Amino acid sequence: MWVQECHEMIHVQEAAAVVKQEGGDSDLLARDPYFAPILGQLDALLDPKTFTGRAPQQVAKFLAEEVRPLLEPYEANLDVKVELVV
Repeated sequence: MWVQECHEMIHVQEAAAVVKQEGGDSDLLARDPYFAPILGQLDALLDPKTFTGRAPQQVAKFLAEEVRPLLEPYEANLDVKVELVV
């Protein structure tokens, strides 16, 4: 098992060197043959939107049921345009 761990550490160190010394992107996954079968699917698999669960629906419900009713008395003031000059 330690041979595999050493092998992985070498890949990690090589990938880190590319990022730190050359300013490139990490190619750690491309270097490791373990990921070869899914390499073409990695962008889709690692898309952050696939890890949000029901958060978008929960936020929309919270805004509709909790926040919107609190803002309704002030609705006439919500269309005010503000210009800020710095």
